[in-house]
Amino acid sequence: MKKFAAIIAASGLALAACSSDSEPETEPVEETGGAADTMTETQDTEEAESGEEGGGVSVDEGLFDVEVTIPSSFFEGEDPEQVAANVDNAEEATVNDDGSITYKMSKAQHEEMMEEVATSVEEATTTITESGDYPSIQAIESSDNYDHFTVQVDCEAYENSFDGFATMTLGVVGSLYQLFNGEDPDSYEVIIEMEDVETGEVFNTITYPEALEEMGEE
Repeated sequence: MKKFAAIIAASGLALAACSSDSEPETEPVEETGGAADTMTETQDTEEAESGEEGGGVSVDEGLFDVEVTIPSSFFEGEDPEQVAANVDNAEEATVNDDGSITYKMSKAQHEEMMEEVATSVEEATTTITESGDYPSIQAIESSDNYDHFTVQVDCEAYENSFDGFATMTLGVVGSLYQLFNGEDPDSYEVIIEMEDVETGEVFNTITYPEALEEMGEE
């Protein structure tokens, strides 16, 4: 599983690289009793100062925080506390008992994070198709929320190469986008279809995070 941490870093998706221009301070890493919900918006304690209890939702920036939990499978083989400590654009990073990490950030920070992740996904697909490292891969199409990729390949060249490793990058960056977008870590899917560019036939389908789990068992 260590290779997935390397893939994340190589794809430009190391969380520390997604720092905001404002460079907010990172709170110390905390230990807690369990993983938080993948995406929750909770009122900050500052709301009490507004004098409203259970009233209308305030739209003032800073009164709400976004919490995102990344499963431990993305950090297996790494020190989760060190991973959490290397994040610059979250107000707080908490290592949970199950090894997952919960990031707490403002809405503005989360929106910027999503833009950074989306850019990294696009850069990853461009690198795969244009770098020359995966010559059998002709084109990659993706859904708007990056939960489905169609990889068009020269089938014969693909089957006689190691170009399939590129699908791991797509699976990881697509999965991170789902998680930061608030999808349930227990039910989200990223589907990668391998398509013969000559016939249009889909000859293989890879599903994440199932593929991650299978490789972790090896």
